[in-house]
Amino acid sequence: MKFKLALLVMSVTLIAANCRKKADPPFNPCKDKTAFKADFVIEESVGDTSYITDKALAPGYVYFKAKGDYDSLRWFIGGGTQNTSTNKTHVLYFTQADGDVEVTLIGYRKPNTQCFPNDKSADTLKKVVSILPRDQTAAIVGRFLGYNTNEPSDTFSVYVNADNSVGIWQYFVKNLPKNCPGYVQVSDEHPRNIGLSVASGYSAFRIKDAASTVCASVTGFGELKNNDSLIINYSAIPMPPGPPFPPFTPGGERTQYKFIGVRKP
Repeated sequence: MKFKLALLVMSVTLIAANCRKKADPPFNPCKDKTAFKADFVIEESVGDTSYITDKALAPGYVYFKAKGDYDSLRWFIGGGTQNTSTNKTHVLYFTQADGDVEVTLIGYRKPNTQCFPNDKSADTLKKVVSILPRDQTAAIVGRFLGYNTNEPSDTFSVYVNADNSVGIWQYFVKNLPKNCPGYVQVSDEHPRNIGLSVASGYSAFRIKDAASTVCASVTGFGELKNNDSLIINYSAIPMPPGPPFPPFTPGGERTQYKFIGVRKP
């Protein structure tokens, strides 16, 4: 009887030991901490959004955005002191194609020597952004053969066109959605389908609620990848029955699409 009782006590003790909560690891004050390093991105404004780039069109806005935590910082843009700033995000409007513009960020932060013995209190990073003319040489201009990801076997071409027939350079996307010619521009002799109007940068465009009498209302964002692939995430209200198409009034349910295309002659 005593043997059975001892065995029971040992079993209960082992079970209790296994059920004890494991001890929490010791507190690590350096967890999720990083050594100080200045960093920033350059973004070109396109409509109501922007995208990361090292080339932008003029006239146009360019954003300089510091990444990370700073006690203070200073921007030097253009190699002089005329465009300095202490804001984490600095915005400049370039009125002309200035070519290569040097951008310098100097960041300051109290060093964390407890976690990083060699941590520094100041760090400098330099980059170059190319400010190019707003014309037909923008990389986004061209023909792109591809498909919507929901129907990969149905290929079609999307055209991004530049036009200065009214005295200023404007950009248009044609055949988005498929079979959408866009606006009809009537010249002195020949009408032209030039597409739906977009806000364009050097390698990206923004289209918002663009429509014509024969096209769905389109909203989206297109960006070049590696200079030869175009990705467009967009939504469109289905086109009305036709032909001929009646005047189109947006208000239906939007459908989401993703177009993937490759540059073609």
